[in-house]
Amino acid sequence: MKRLLATLLAALCLAGCSQQDTVSQTSSLPAAPEAEPQSLTVYCDLPEGSAGRAALNAYAQAQSVTVDFVSGEEGLASADLALLAAQPDSTEGWVDLTGEELLAAAASRAGLPAEGQEGITALPMGRTLYAYWADSTVLTALLGENALTDLQNASWTEWSAFADKLTAWIASPAETALTLNGNSYTLPAEAPEAAAALTGVFAPSGGDQTAALGGALYTNVLLAAGSEYTDKTLTGPLNGLYSAIVLEADNAAGDAAQTMQEAVTALGDGKALFYRGLLSDAVAVLGADRAQTLVPLPVKCQLEDSDITTEDYNLSGLMNYPTLACAGYLAVPDNGAADRKAAASAILWLYGSGDGNTRLTDDLYLVTPWNTASDSTTLGALQVQLVSTGILPEVAVTSTQSADLAKAGADVVAAETRSTATRTAFVQAALAGLDVA
Repeated sequence: MKRLLATLLAALCLAGCSQQDTVSQTSSLPAAPEAEPQSLTVYCDLPEGSAGRAALNAYAQAQSVTVDFVSGEEGLASADLALLAAQPDSTEGWVDLTGEELLAAAASRAGLPAEGQEGITALPMGRTLYAYWADSTVLTALLGENALTDLQNASWTEWSAFADKLTAWIASPAETALTLNGNSYTLPAEAPEAAAALTGVFAPSGGDQTAALGGALYTNVLLAAGSEYTDKTLTGPLNGLYSAIVLEADNAAGDAAQTMQEAVTALGDGKALFYRGLLSDAVAVLGADRAQTLVPLPVKCQLEDSDITTEDYNLSGLMNYPTLACAGYLAVPDNGAADRKAAASAILWLYGSGDGNTRLTDDLYLVTPWNTASDSTTLGALQVQLVSTGILPEVAVTSTQSADLAKAGADVVAAETRSTATRTAFVQAALAGLDVA
């Protein structure tokens, strides 16, 4: 079953409006042309195993097209299509999709261009929940049936204490008292079977810096700062995010340079309790069946009321909701070499065919740009319910900003020792990455 999600941005979250069953409408889009030759070169800065790569691989399989993923400046110069973690920095070097007859219809289906917007260089692949993901079986074995709600609503003090105490418990299990959302819990005296493989609290994925430490991670910070990004509005929230990055690094399962695939696999194998990232990526790596026991927790930062300079959000709103983030963007390089017919074929298959829509929604758990999503499984229904009742909307950043923000976080993780100077350096690097003098 598909759901058409009618959404409304409320003061604290994306509040659900009415929902109705729907079948994706495809007749308004032109048929995808056959690529000639039957090959597609894709510049890609998304990690191996990501949902974006899986979507284009599904297109290749369905249409008998050979897809070659490339990277670097040379790859971009020869690519027909680009699959990006964040939107391009500018229009320079990219085709205005509204000027291409076949792609203008796809842009329109995604509601683009927005009012007052001139030109479109990238189309969203789809959105998905960005959160800490835990296996509910392991979580229940550690804390009991009712812990998820209290973890979701825990304060920073409770959340950070839980991470530190669980790390100590993994090293040497013993009854350990905890407080979550004001309620008492106890870690068991011995490791239950479901949690026996745990080696750490968080699955690190710093090997794919942009995926792990880039734009979506900074949503709480940017929403707290409101509409005006200045040193004054951003420094407090950035300090709060610094604490969250350090908490992860200090309570990590394994090498901080693990790739996204390795990090998700650590979650799936029960070696880490939490993986921070996109649901669609986790499903792409684990498979839909294995992912059905996953549950989300919000990405918490050490925020205080004084850090929030907007009236649109309060502390609990920024602390207790997952983020609805974009899984990637499709763009056509203006490089003189791109086969625009081949690029259009891929985009229109994803945007305009029933098979493409099914791959996005049923296989990868994406909310399409035209707001359809699948609720045919337990996990899919959970995402639909959360998107309709309470999420934080991702604040989009450009490709360069995302890379700079990721590097700022990666430098914190890689630091041999951390001090006030490390914290200050992170804040200054993040401010520079956001073009704040």
